[in-house]
Amino acid sequence: MTFSQRALLTFAGLVLLGLTPAQATEYPYCMTYVEGWSGAIERCDYATMAQCQASAGGLGGSCTPNWRLAYSRGGVPAEPVAPKRKANRH
Repeated sequence: MTFSQRALLTFAGLVLLGLTPAQATEYPYCMTYVEGWSGAIERCDYATMAQCQASAGGLGGSCTPNWRLAYSRGGVPAEPVAPKRKANRH
């Protein structure tokens, strides 16, 4: 084995050691819809209920809180709420 082959193998080994497995991200809202013969499909890819509902409208699906997150955290996920504005009274 030549020096360049050893160097290449060493480099490849070091690169592979630095890789970490991908982790699935759990988002707080899920859309459920029916696709052909596959039956019901659940996608938990949405950070907000509004985002989920925008996607569900085109597919005829429905949105719900992600039950896996809700029960693992001890409740239903909460969406950030914008502060209420005070009415100007003149």
